[in-house]
Amino acid sequence: AIIMDGAVIEDDVFIGAGSLIPPNKTLLSGYLYVGNPVKQARELKQSEVDFLKQSAINYLELKDDYLKQDS
Repeated sequence: AIIMDGAVIEDDVFIGAGSLIPPNKTLLSGYLYVGNPVKQARELKQSEVDFLKQSAINYLELKDDYLKQDS
């Protein structure tokens, strides 16, 4: 995806590969966005929102594991 200057991406948003977010565009929370220029495609399912939250937790755990290796 390409995100232009001034774009705002709220929490819990999926952006499709190859999408273009134009300048000063706001992507509202809880939706899938796709296209060039990007358009709101559909509301996210609860399972997709849960996946986003779990992915963030996993990345934090990986970061912590990595930092422990350098100690």
